[in-house]
Order: sequence, then C-alpha cells, then structure tokens
Amino acid sequence: MHEAAFPATLLLGMEGLFGLLFGVPLYLLFARRFGESPSATRDAIAASPSKAGAMVGLTLLFTLTGVFNIMATSVTSSMTRNVWKNFRTVLVWAFGLILFYATRDDDLGEKWIFPNSVFVLCAFCVMLSGAYVYYTRT
Repeated sequence: MHEAAFPATLLLGMEGLFGLLFGVPLYLLFARRFGESPSATRDAIAASPSKAGAMVGLTLLFTLTGVFNIMATSVTSSMTRNVWKNFRTVLVWAFGLILFYATRDDDLGEKWIFPNSVFVLCAFCVMLSGAYVYYTRT
C-alpha cells in the first residue's frame, strides 16, 4: 500500500459516523424483538442524569482511545494499534464494573459474575501474554 494524504482522525470520525448510521436503524428495527422498547430506553435516559452522563462519558472514552490509537500507529506500527484497540474492550468492561459498584444501579454497568467475569479477566491475560511475546520476539 502507498501513503495517502488522508488525515487519520478524519478516518476515525468516519468510522464512528458509519457505526452510528448503521447501528441506530438496526437498533430501532430489532430492539422490540429482543424485548427492549426504544421509547422506554429514551425515557429512562432522559429521567436519569447519571445514565446520560455515562453515555456521554463512554462516547468520549471511545473517542479518546481512538485518537491515542492513531497516535500510537504513527509512532510504532499498525500491530500496536490493533493490540491497543483490543485493550479497549477490557477498558469498557472495567468501566462498567466501576459504574455498577459506584451507583449500585442494576440498569447501569455490570456486576462481577462468577465465573463469567473470571473468563473475561483470563482472556485479557491471554491477550496481554500474546502482546508480550510479540514485542519481546521482534
């Protein structure tokens, strides 16, 4: 591939816009089939400043990690970017745990559930091990 004069942050924004334009219609189309009412969800978010704040905070967290991933790619390699993108999953999971135990709201965040949460933590350790092996052998 050849270099292009295309700003990486523009690509990040386009990726987010594509996700929004693709995800919202799918949510509106299939939410009722999975037992969720979009209007009830909208009302619940409007009634709870903490839920609205969590949504905005999570969006900003995704944006910030995306920008840092782009910065890492410019300094290291695309492999580094892919590894850090996978770390975002654990960051979101940890944020959900913290949010749940900070608010004690069953609708907000995620409980530590045995053994499921242990599996997530073990998978993260496997991913860290793979990154360690990759970077110590290259």
